[in-house]
Amino acid sequence: MNPSIDLEAAKAAFFSSGGRIVELEGFQYVPFRQRHHPEPKPKQARPAKQEPGGERKIRAKERAAQIEELAKTMSCGEVAKLLGETKTALWGVAARSGFRFFSPPKPPRPEKVKAEPSPEDRELADKIIALRDAGRSRCRTTVELGIGNCRLVRIIVVFDIDFPVQQRQR
Repeated sequence: MNPSIDLEAAKAAFFSSGGRIVELEGFQYVPFRQRHHPEPKPKQARPAKQEPGGERKIRAKERAAQIEELAKTMSCGEVAKLLGETKTALWGVAARSGFRFFSPPKPPRPEKVKAEPSPEDRELADKIIALRDAGRSRCRTTVELGIGNCRLVRIIVVFDIDFPVQQRQR
């Protein structure tokens, strides 16, 4: 059916049942009420600054003096174990107070014992000298002997062989 015909029929039924038309008021703008912010809190009183020769500084100087006395004969790790402090804290005290911890003398390192060259290395050295005299390059020598460049260099150094690196020809 047609919607306008349905609407007219609904209006007629409404009026016949005793209904009446009432006009409603339109929208009225109501502004927001004014904001009321809370009063600012009073500022907290700052703690009084300590004077330059305060109690904490006196204790710190006494502690630094104690650590300095111990540092003359003990390492930082030993002092840390004795006082129950961290090494970092002790190093900081030492840096501020201008002293160093005792470090025991280190034992000398043993010199490396050079191994005697093996007979196989001696044979390779003889072959390297022969190939050098024949005019072979280092690269060609390593290929013919089937060894790597590091081993070739090691044998040249151990047996003091004069085998210069050839420069590329341009």
